[in-house]
Amino acid sequence: MNFFYIRVVFALVVGSAFSTALQASEDFGYKITSNVVYGSGKITKDGSVLERDLLMDVYAPSDQSQDKQYPAVVLVHGGAFHRGGLRQPPYTEAGAVHSTMQDYAKLLAPLGYVCFVIEYRLVPEHPVPNLKPSSKGLLPYESAISDSGLARTNFARGRMRLAPLAKQDKVLLWNGLLAAAEDLDTAILTIVDSAEEYGIDPTRIAAGGHSAGGTTVLNAAYGIGSPLKAIFPMSPAVTGFDFKDAIDSPQLPPMLVLMSQFDLAVVLEGVPSLLKIADKAKLQHNLVWVPGFPHFYPHGAVTLGDDGKRVSVGERIVEFLDLHLSQ
Repeated sequence: MNFFYIRVVFALVVGSAFSTALQASEDFGYKITSNVVYGSGKITKDGSVLERDLLMDVYAPSDQSQDKQYPAVVLVHGGAFHRGGLRQPPYTEAGAVHSTMQDYAKLLAPLGYVCFVIEYRLVPEHPVPNLKPSSKGLLPYESAISDSGLARTNFARGRMRLAPLAKQDKVLLWNGLLAAAEDLDTAILTIVDSAEEYGIDPTRIAAGGHSAGGTTVLNAAYGIGSPLKAIFPMSPAVTGFDFKDAIDSPQLPPMLVLMSQFDLAVVLEGVPSLLKIADKAKLQHNLVWVPGFPHFYPHGAVTLGDDGKRVSVGERIVEFLDLHLSQ
């Protein structure tokens, strides 16, 4: 049994067995600092615009040394820009139980990554982003949010017992999408500025997320230009920026894209287009897929790729991060 396999198996067991624990013993390879304020953002409440704090949980290796700079990973939850948070319960669909962002943090922190699980402003809060729907570089929101994307949004709203959005309400979803990207960028810049405090290397930061979180990572990395060294969007859906213009250089952060066999229509439609744009720009990227699963899948699920390997989602991500954040 090789060392890489031992590392991944250990972390997978830790991440799954203790995924519901808020505070974990350092014996399991990580320590948590909860509810750290990384910035603020404008929301609308009772007709008035106000600022609210934005929070993150920090997962660090339990044996973190003060004499070493560690790579960092920012993790962004999904939920159709409507639901989710720092310590959300796992989503379920078609019998599949989804791994949360805290599960991924518990996987990665024992392997030497300082992980930041962030929250961001959600559509029900009526966020007020600095970017406007007509801002340069953005797609027209009327066409960017497809019927399939709106349908999935209304699926989430149904789970929350909210009325469905009509086509003329797309701007509400768009504001949430833009606010999420801005909040992720704020988190990354705060982490860079606080690199010494967290014991990280500010030039070795990656970001990953699922669904709306994956979209947010793409928008921050390639649209806003957040200082990231690598990204791993999982089942990204609606995008905000026109990536035909934004993805224009092989110097942009490389990406690992994951999707499932029975993923959402909006994902199955959008990922091939994203990869074509990356191909044209000669951007380093790789696609792997999760057979047998719907939109939600655990990090222990098997993936397949053109490298012929049959390894878990977690192993793929660890291998990708080890490659791109090693130096």
